[in-house]
Amino acid sequence: MNNMTISRELEMLRQEVTRIQIFPPPINDFENIVKLFKRKPSRRKVHIKYPVLLNFFIKKQAQQTYKQCVIDKIIRELWNSTTRNNRIIYIDLCNQISLRINN
Repeated sequence: MNNMTISRELEMLRQEVTRIQIFPPPINDFENIVKLFKRKPSRRKVHIKYPVLLNFFIKKQAQQTYKQCVIDKIIRELWNSTTRNNRIIYIDLCNQISLRINN
């Protein structure tokens, strides 16, 4: 993928995203996801936001490695085109993960 253009990567990732589960979030083990996002103990509160979670699920399921700018664009496209209900599910999941991390 070294010489691949960003537009080609975008098209490839768009095609790939249609074949993987993004909505609803593909959660098999909530506790494992919490552990992955948990950092070293600190006084600072951690707030997981939907782009971070979408990024995690896309990278975890994608067949290839893509440039972060390509993933970010796909995340924006997905978020802007999905239903309100799907957005609420992701926001709720982010809040649940953040609560577990900060307790």
